[in-house]
Amino acid sequence: MRRLLTFILTILLISGCGNTPEDGASIKGLEQNDKDPSKKVILVLIDSMTGSVIDRTKEKGTIPSLQFLIDNGQYYKELVAPFPSMSVVIESTILTGKMADEHKIPGLNWYKVNEDRYVDYGASLKKLIKLSPEQTIEDSLYHLNNTHLSPNVTTLFEDLHEKGYSTGSVNFIVYRGPKSHSMNIPPVFRETIGLPEGFKTMGPDLLAFGQLVKPKALKDKQLPESVFRKLGLNDEFSVEATKAIIQSEEQPDFLTVFLPDFDREAHENSIHYLKGFERAETFFQEILNGYESWDKALEENIFIVLGDHGQDKLIDNDVELTIDLEHLYEDFSIAPLGDKVSDYDLAFANNHRMTYVYAPNQTEAIPKLAKIAMSDERIAMASWNDGEWNYVLSPKYNDFFRFKRGDHYHDRYDQGWDIEGEEKVASIKIDEHNKELKYVDNPDVLNQLDTALQSNDIPALILTANPGFQFYSEGAPIHEGGGEHGGIHANDTLAALIIAGTDKKPKYLRMVDLKDYIIDLLEEDKTNIN
Repeated sequence: MRRLLTFILTILLISGCGNTPEDGASIKGLEQNDKDPSKKVILVLIDSMTGSVIDRTKEKGTIPSLQFLIDNGQYYKELVAPFPSMSVVIESTILTGKMADEHKIPGLNWYKVNEDRYVDYGASLKKLIKLSPEQTIEDSLYHLNNTHLSPNVTTLFEDLHEKGYSTGSVNFIVYRGPKSHSMNIPPVFRETIGLPEGFKTMGPDLLAFGQLVKPKALKDKQLPESVFRKLGLNDEFSVEATKAIIQSEEQPDFLTVFLPDFDREAHENSIHYLKGFERAETFFQEILNGYESWDKALEENIFIVLGDHGQDKLIDNDVELTIDLEHLYEDFSIAPLGDKVSDYDLAFANNHRMTYVYAPNQTEAIPKLAKIAMSDERIAMASWNDGEWNYVLSPKYNDFFRFKRGDHYHDRYDQGWDIEGEEKVASIKIDEHNKELKYVDNPDVLNQLDTALQSNDIPALILTANPGFQFYSEGAPIHEGGGEHGGIHANDTLAALIIAGTDKKPKYLRMVDLKDYIIDLLEEDKTNIN
């Protein structure tokens, strides 16, 4: 029974973790500093939604609500995720407008140097048990938002509060905001795992997160939040909670909503599992159904619907698909889960299609570790920083490539770079005549590598996998023949974006740029009450 309960809680953590407002906050009772947008903004994140899955279901006529938004708005197929392409990194980037070097959430898994331990926000049951359920839950429920997410960056919730707008979140993983809230832990988990009764955290004005969260708008609602429904961490809860918030006139000026279920189905069945996406779209329809009509929904709101990443299709052979990190570095001692990392030569923070390799006692060995990785052709790239330059190696090329921020070449995002060596190593092309740098297989690869390398407290080696493959280390999940992400390839990092209710276009199709875009939408669309 304990193992079953632990497994259920693991599912909760994989989906993300939330909290409960200590006062059952009401949007109606908030002072708005004399600002009120003529249209509110609703951002809906459908996990793993890509352009390819939209197009294939759209052709069948099985996604009418998304088709309605596309027909009445903007549709993009190449929204670039940050790196590593894992949900905690992505939501941190969307809400802060910064990459991992600034928001300091390096991945789903990473090494926390000052505590000499692995951080894991809930990747698998095996990891949960070995790292201790208490520590993983505390990291996910409390530290992610309150101590790990850098205090040197601000979130959308915090910035919009300063500008006089109300904010809310339904089932988002990252939610730090200006208001103090309480997270209530169900008694069954307190008793079986030894957790405290609850935690305090900072969040937006309105929070809804499964059974753990009950703002006033949901107090008397019957919602799918049982233990067997992942405590409400499911698509049905997300949309029913959002409908209740809308219909009770508790909708804030800016609201984030997370629909997690398709991601789990895509991991198991691959990104091409259309039935799973059609089911997610059916739930999304219910948000639009919360208004008098779909047209009315667009009259009152700007909808931003996006995927957080893609998923690469893995080969159907668990031996061939897994790049065994312990075998690759068999001549070194590897830190097991739960042990002090500094007692060993190496530690792996495995983010599935990318991995951080740490050498806590001899960081000068990282270039050697990169060369060892070149023995496995399933590895796409190895990258590290020497204090000035970022270096990249690839098994495909007997050459090196290095880069740093500069002004010699510019890319599509107006970022400047200095480069040396064979650019094909990083899958980019150089236009010498126009001094332009163009990306091939890995969108925004230089910015993604540079910021990921700067996100950790000590130097680390980054390894990325070629399409079809993933890394394996102790406790890592394997999705043979299914889907996986975390990597830097377009398969991992390109998601779909639909915007309806405004003609304003985003400047760049990157998640890191959405924060400024959303603030501009509200600021340009405000009216003065007085």
